[in-house]
Amino acid sequence: MLLVNELDYDLLWQIVQKEKQTNELQLLPKGFYDEAASLLNSLNKKEMTDDEASLRKNAMKMINDLYERRKQKVLIYVAYRKPLPQPAVPSEQEFYNELSEAAKRNKLDMHFSKNGRQTLVSLQTIPEIILPSGRKAGPFEKGQIIEMSAEEEDIKFLINNTICKQA
Repeated sequence: MLLVNELDYDLLWQIVQKEKQTNELQLLPKGFYDEAASLLNSLNKKEMTDDEASLRKNAMKMINDLYERRKQKVLIYVAYRKPLPQPAVPSEQEFYNELSEAAKRNKLDMHFSKNGRQTLVSLQTIPEIILPSGRKAGPFEKGQIIEMSAEEEDIKFLINNTICKQA
């Protein structure tokens, strides 16, 4: 883990570069964003030279870019149900937890009957299609009740592509 006693511009640049080089979240100290705010405050003076103003503007841009990049990575971790590297920055862990809970609440629950069949309703008229499993389905008329013996991926495909809904 990266230890930050006092974040300065050069260290911030190194952190941003390291974060850009990988798809994994880099470990940051829990107080990283507080340190980043302190860095910006230290660069904020009433009377700044053009170089100081440019340095502050660049530091702000790097912090924002780092935050957005890490936010995107957290979304990917949630999508793949991968835990965040620990110790995580508290705000990122909170964001991860909230997204994970929302994903669980909105999860497509597959309830197959004991005979392995699923009842669906066609949402549109469609010709015969090939499902992800390679099996054929259809043609279907809009509103048609369909009882399928299919793999979970086929049912998800039909529902996620608004071809059918669960009956």
